[in-house]
Amino acid sequence: MYEAIDVVAPRRLAIKALAAAHAADSWARDGVRREALIIDRLRHPSVPRVYGYGDAPLPDGTVLPYVVMELLTGVSLATRLAGGAMPWTEAVPVAAAVADVLAVAHRRGLVHRDLSAANVMLTADGIKIVDFGLATTVERKRTIPGKPRLTRNAVPRRQPILPAHRLTTAAQPADDVYSLGVLLYQMVTGGSPYPNALPGTDFTTPHFRCMAPTPVLAVAGLPREVAEICRACMAKRPADRPSGRDVALSLWGLTTRASPAAPHRTLR
Repeated sequence: MYEAIDVVAPRRLAIKALAAAHAADSWARDGVRREALIIDRLRHPSVPRVYGYGDAPLPDGTVLPYVVMELLTGVSLATRLAGGAMPWTEAVPVAAAVADVLAVAHRRGLVHRDLSAANVMLTADGIKIVDFGLATTVERKRTIPGKPRLTRNAVPRRQPILPAHRLTTAAQPADDVYSLGVLLYQMVTGGSPYPNALPGTDFTTPHFRCMAPTPVLAVAGLPREVAEICRACMAKRPADRPSGRDVALSLWGLTTRASPAAPHRTLR
């Protein structure tokens, strides 16, 4: 990652480039382009903006893919949680913004796959979800053959084709929802829903999603609705978990009680 200055705008930017050691790795090269296209497709205020991407030639002839993005100033949620639990009134707006991004992503056939406290940024411009390097598409249900149904004046819009991803078939929106439940649990308790897990454990792995214990949220003053949302997100069976949209709507409904200055919501 590099900090750069746009001499035309002018503005400060972030440039994410593939390390030279991986220049010959076609999968890694496709990953940079994939992340750029996914972020650009989301167009959400809680996702960093993408200003461009391409290939940068080096003096030795090596060509490295890069993506130019909005520069974020703030701290990660992981850094914030290192100091202990967050008041539920602070945690709910954060979870609502994350759920909002998931709702839009899932609607557009995308799964983040790497949602964690390290990939949620608390910035002066609000909550930002970062690192879509493992994000992938999910196979949509087949439509019945026939004439497409379009609303009046609607024009079909062609999306850029994303490079193939090795883990596409293993991803589903319910996985992101489960990870959101873990995030919410961590924020309001300051601990892990798996107290015996080793530090740095990845709770998004299939192993932990299959365990999916019903978390006990013994937090003084925590509204019952918040605890119920957290438990629902971490349901053992993926089919029993709510959709990202339903979680977002429920959490946004609680933000009026949590914070008078809740982040902007964009459910599309």
